[in-house]
Amino acid sequence: MLKKWIKLRRICNYCKCKRLFKQAKQEMKLYRLISSEDPTKLFVGGLHGKEGAYTAPILERLANEAVYTGKAIIVPSLVKKSKYVDVLSEEYYRSKEGMKLLRLIEKYKPYFYFELHAYGESSYSKLTDPEREKRIGVPPFVDFGDGILLGSIAPFLRGKFSENDFCVTIEVPNWQSENEKVRAEVLLILRLALSKAKREEVMTELRMRYPAQIKKAEELFRQYYRNKLKPF
Repeated sequence: MLKKWIKLRRICNYCKCKRLFKQAKQEMKLYRLISSEDPTKLFVGGLHGKEGAYTAPILERLANEAVYTGKAIIVPSLVKKSKYVDVLSEEYYRSKEGMKLLRLIEKYKPYFYFELHAYGESSYSKLTDPEREKRIGVPPFVDFGDGILLGSIAPFLRGKFSENDFCVTIEVPNWQSENEKVRAEVLLILRLALSKAKREEVMTELRMRYPAQIKKAEELFRQYYRNKLKPF
């Protein structure tokens, strides 16, 4: 009887997940840029709260780029508006929004995965706090200039990828989201990922353009994962 109940529950959860993904496809825009089958890249913005209003314009522009390699899937805003649940929390991945995200990752199995978030000015010190790992268990983001922050993705979600996958989070300062300089700089980083076929090609370009910042970001990543994974 217990085995039957567990099986039924699994079926119900699977059906619920499929319904949510079907609904998600109806609510969100999704662009495909395909030059070859590999590598697959997934760019996602607007994962929670109202941040889609700030990430969508940037990713919409990325979706109109003429130079790209592999197969790129671009979702400018996963949700238009939702309750804010931190992506660092496992609770997020049990939410409607988190299940949408997990289904996208499961469907496309990306080698490159880029998350685009937006944060408020009052959150800057918390996101870049050198004591962030001690405080909440994850490394701080690194400022790449003009408040554009870069780091890896949530550890829970990173566990869904292989050690060779390339997973990056970019945080856009929402009070500067309409600043063309800020948008252009974020797009520059995203274009590198869109146009390159290999992780090391992207990292080489980043090291050239942001030597001090990328060195610090790599050191923080390696310390956190004890050199078990390549940044990021």
